Amino acid sequence: MVVGFAETATAVGAAVASAIENAVYVHTTREPASLQPVAEFFEEHSHAKNQAVYLREGFSELSAYDRIVFVEDEITTGKTILNFLQSVGYSGKITVSALVFNGFDKSAFARYTADFVCLQEVGYVHQLEFGELPNPRSGVEISVYCGSCLKLAEQIVSAIDKSDVQDKDILVIGTEEFMYPALALGRELEKNARSVKSQSTTRSPLLPQSREGYPFHLRCSFASLYDHERTTYLYNLEKYDTVIIITDARLHQNSKSEEIIRALQNCGNQKIYFIKAHNAD
Repeated sequence: MVVGFAETATAVGAAVASAIENAVYVHTTREPASLQPVAEFFEEHSHAKNQAVYLREGFSELSAYDRIVFVEDEITTGKTILNFLQSVGYSGKITVSALVFNGFDKSAFARYTADFVCLQEVGYVHQLEFGELPNPRSGVEISVYCGSCLKLAEQIVSAIDKSDVQDKDILVIGTEEFMYPALALGRELEKNARSVKSQSTTRSPLLPQSREGYPFHLRCSFASLYDHERTTYLYNLEKYDTVIIITDARLHQNSKSEEIIRALQNCGNQKIYFIKAHNAD
C-alpha cells in the first residue's frame, strides 16, 4: 500500500504507486466521505490540522499489506505519520519517502521497522554553535560588546565553507532583539562576498501590499525561537546564494526552529547556516 499525504503529495504518491506493480494507493484527505474512516489523525503543524483515511471493503485490512509506503512532500519530525500509525495501531514494515528531507529526525521512528528514502534532497542546513557572548540585556561595556561581536563574526566566517561566501550574495538574519551580532557578521562577510544584506525577525505584524512604492510586499510568519507560542515575521524574503541565521535563543527540543528554515526554503534558499550563540550569563 502507498499512502500519499494531502495536499501536495497526493499526486506524487500516485506517481510512486504507479511504479510499483499491483500496489494499492490511497491518499489522506481533509474532505468528508460516506465511508467510515480507517484513521483520523492530526497534522499538527498545518494550517488545516485534520486528516483522515478512507478505504473501501477489500482494502481496509492494513495487516494484510507486506509494507506501507508513505509519500510526503515535506517531513521534519515525522509526527504526522506517527499519528497515523498510532491511530490504526500498525507496527509492521514501513517506508518513508520525502521530497524535502531537511531536519528529519529518524529517532522519531525508533520503535518501527522503517526505511527512509530521499527522492529529492533540497538544500542542506548547517548547524554551528559558538559562545560565550556578553548579554546586553543585563548591561555591558559597549567596547567589550562590540569587540566580542567582532570576534564571534571572525569565528563564524572561519567556520563557514569559503565556497559559500566567496563572491556570493548573502543574507544574514538576526532574531528579534539579537540584531547587532548579525550586523557585525554581515560587515565581516562583506570583505569577500559579492553582496551582503542583513535583516531581523520581528514581532511586528506589518501588512504587506502590492502597490508601487509600498515597502512591505511579502510576509512570512513562524513561531518565535524564544517562545513557540508567539508568532514572529520576516518581510520581503528573496533567494540568496547563502543564508545565515544567528540567534541567542535557548533552543530546546520543541523550539520550532524548522519553521524559519522552511520559510527560507519556500523562497528558494537552499544553502542555510543556523548558528547558535551562547550568552555568557
